[in-house]
Amino acid sequence: MAQDNKLRFLVIGNAMVVLLIGLVSGLMLIFSLLDAVTLWPLPEWKVAIPGSTRGWQAAHVGGILNGVMIAGAAYLIQALDLTGRREKWAAWGMIITGWANTVFYWAGNFADNRGLSVSATPFGEGDMAGAIAFLGGGAGMVFTFIAVTIFALAAFEKAKAS
Repeated sequence: MAQDNKLRFLVIGNAMVVLLIGLVSGLMLIFSLLDAVTLWPLPEWKVAIPGSTRGWQAAHVGGILNGVMIAGAAYLIQALDLTGRREKWAAWGMIITGWANTVFYWAGNFADNRGLSVSATPFGEGDMAGAIAFLGGGAGMVFTFIAVTIFALAAFEKAKAS
């Protein structure tokens, strides 16, 4: 197996795990709506799920979309014939994006301030979960911009050469 295939398969594997976590977030959404863990036919377990309905919706939909985006990136790497440094930056940029966004969504649900800052926001005071969400998501954003820029430039180069 060629090295480039190995990297693309690594991107796809990470994409599917991020997507799976997005699906698990859907369970958290259901549990938060019901204020209970209910897995029929097991007895209901009354528990307060941290976070908000909005937060778990974002984690659910965002996780699924991030997984699909990252999987699509594996195709783009191949379709745009990315190699060398561009391939590595695009691949790892998308992997980091998926995990950074996953950390943001989940930690944001446990944060008083929704993870929108290290300090206080109109939603609440800063705390450790908020710092993890904000710093993780913010760091990942840099890699997202790099990877997407690589894809865009490569696509325009291909269009010009065609």
